[in-house]
Amino acid sequence: MLDTVGARVMALIVATTLPLAVIASFLAWHSYQQNVGNSALRTERDTQLAISEITTDLDQTHTLLDMLADGDISSGNALREFALVQTISQHNYCLLMLTDVAGRPSVILPPPSTQDAAICRSPDFNVSSLTTGSSKLPMVGVNVLTGERGPLLKFVVPILSNNAVSGYIVAVRTLGWQRSHLPKRDNRRLLGMASETKHFLAMPGGSLYSLFPDQPVVADLPPKALAHLRQDISSLRLQDVFTSEGTTYAFQNAYGPVSLIVATERTAEESRALNIFLLRVSLIVGLLLIELLAVAMGARLFLVEPLEKLASAVAEWRRGAAFAPRISHAIPLEIRHLEKAFLRATRRLGQHEKDLEQSARNQDMLIREIHHRVKNNLQVVASLLNLQASRIRSHEAREEFRLVRDRVRALATLHRYLYSENGLSALDVQSFLEELCSILLSANGMNAQTRIRLKLDIEHVLISPDQAVPIALIVTEVVSNALRYAFPQNRSGHIAISLHKIVHTSTDQEGLVELRLGDNGIGIDAGRATESRMRREGIGMQLIRGFARQINADMTVQTENGTWYILQFVPERPSLTALAMARSAIAQREETDV
Repeated sequence: MLDTVGARVMALIVATTLPLAVIASFLAWHSYQQNVGNSALRTERDTQLAISEITTDLDQTHTLLDMLADGDISSGNALREFALVQTISQHNYCLLMLTDVAGRPSVILPPPSTQDAAICRSPDFNVSSLTTGSSKLPMVGVNVLTGERGPLLKFVVPILSNNAVSGYIVAVRTLGWQRSHLPKRDNRRLLGMASETKHFLAMPGGSLYSLFPDQPVVADLPPKALAHLRQDISSLRLQDVFTSEGTTYAFQNAYGPVSLIVATERTAEESRALNIFLLRVSLIVGLLLIELLAVAMGARLFLVEPLEKLASAVAEWRRGAAFAPRISHAIPLEIRHLEKAFLRATRRLGQHEKDLEQSARNQDMLIREIHHRVKNNLQVVASLLNLQASRIRSHEAREEFRLVRDRVRALATLHRYLYSENGLSALDVQSFLEELCSILLSANGMNAQTRIRLKLDIEHVLISPDQAVPIALIVTEVVSNALRYAFPQNRSGHIAISLHKIVHTSTDQEGLVELRLGDNGIGIDAGRATESRMRREGIGMQLIRGFARQINADMTVQTENGTWYILQFVPERPSLTALAMARSAIAQREETDV
């Protein structure tokens, strides 16, 4: 990712500017969190105030009922005492009742006429049923009832007389308050006055009711927040504060199984704080992007483009063109110095390569001249041997001279084919064997139209100079022996030479070739028997076996239907000429510089 100059410049810019952007964003976020925290603090404050008022109100209820039970309450004064309690509590009681020891009601104070009847309706409690006198014995304590407008509390306080229960006081009241009955300066009127704050009482089943039953509201909470609150209720958590979709929720146990929920929406100031935060972050990101764009354009114009032009000029020079960079004074001084230094280096390197190629050409010419002179010298030697053989009267001696002459001519012909123009110092076997066999036929007074025919089937195989000499002498020995001894008494036949590549599955035999040469004459054993009285044993077979060992060949001799020599060997890899080695070295240097 950071291979190019432009990418590295951008990485450096980002590395230097990003910390500043992060710090600025963190400060903006901190400022936003402070404003958002105001909503949470306000919600928690309202929750604690409501819980405090509920606790105080319930403590007062317990105190009033205990005072009534400890006093001289009776059927005669109970109604007056109950009316006083109802007035003190701002008409929060749905029922105040005095019963005898068996639980039968004797005095009942119904809810005031100014109170909404729905506030005191509950499936767990029916005021009319208590007046029938069929009530069972009350259970002392406080029970939470479910009403239509919210939870109701049922208090049962025993009346003791001479350490014995003489009756009960039964009171049913709302857990919340009726806002319309609260005094103007009561702190409880402040709860829920803000339009963005709502107070709810939650029952264990998850039902939500307004804290003020005379002003019911629909608890239309978002599903996510509602699910969170129900999870708090089911897990019996005592308190929780969280924010969902811009609204802060506070959850706290109010009394027994009843919980208080306060929902506070963002104020205008807090919404503006969010907008300011987003604006600051957008401004920071925008300035960072503008800075990066401006720096990237500048780096592209004054740094990256000059380097790309320099790299392009170098690439063109590697493909063979002249190195010609377009130097401009607008680019940095270091790059101009680099271009000038590279220009001088390429000129010197180009001149050095020309000198190297010229030296390699001269060396190749010298090697070609050496081969040419060796060939001429060998031909002179062959001519001298031929001339000397013509002055010898002994037939056997003259034949030996001719054998040596044929071997020398084979070497002379070989030196003419050892140097190739394809960049390899190697022997083209196909052309060489055709000419060599033609020379051997002519030397023995024969041609393609005589009684002995020549059959060649040779693939194009390159042979190294080290293997070329033994192969040339093997072919010379086999063809010469076949021409002299395989076809006596003017017999006709053919001499065949074939060279083919052998395909093997084994990697050890990869590149193996087979040289097969021989004739369909009388065979080597019959030839020896025929000529045993006319000549002594020659060294042809010894030379053939010795040359086969030189090329590491596996040789097999077959005498069925003539004499056949089968040699299998792996050709050595031809060496490069001096010019080819020089060009290869130059190419490898260029590849290494990539």
